[in-house]
Amino acid sequence: MNQRTFNSALLLGVTTGLRSMMAPALLSLSAQQPGADRHWLLASPKTARWLTTMAAGELVFDKLPFAPSRISPASLSARLLIGAMCGAAVSRDDEAGGALLGIAGALVSSFAGYWIRKGVDRVSGIPDALVGLMEDGVAIGTGLAATSTRREEAESVVRRPRSRVA
Repeated sequence: MNQRTFNSALLLGVTTGLRSMMAPALLSLSAQQPGADRHWLLASPKTARWLTTMAAGELVFDKLPFAPSRISPASLSARLLIGAMCGAAVSRDDEAGGALLGIAGALVSSFAGYWIRKGVDRVSGIPDALVGLMEDGVAIGTGLAATSTRREEAESVVRRPRSRVA
């Protein structure tokens, strides 16, 4: 597994730990780009719309007072599964390794995000919804960083000059 793939798998896992549907949505959107490594399901425009809608809904739902904790067994299990799937999707040459990286990123960021958010709420007095918006920004930025490395890789393949035959 090369360094870009390693970084993408890990960062997609981190993104999943913060916002569970953000990583698959951004991964699906990046698969829409010309020259992208196209997985048939992720590259579907319909899939991209559904995943983007789900990610947007999660951004709203996360701020509601009755939203479940990300570290509850059901939520954490879902995040680990989604992290594994996203990590495997970008690691075609080592799907098991990519899945493990996705799980590791999701596990660490789920707990880190939970404790950091609780600490900031407690220490600063900033409303939880505002802290959640800041966390949204971190999740989106991390996910974009993960998928942009995939896009750069795909663009380098598309832009590679062809050798001329004499």
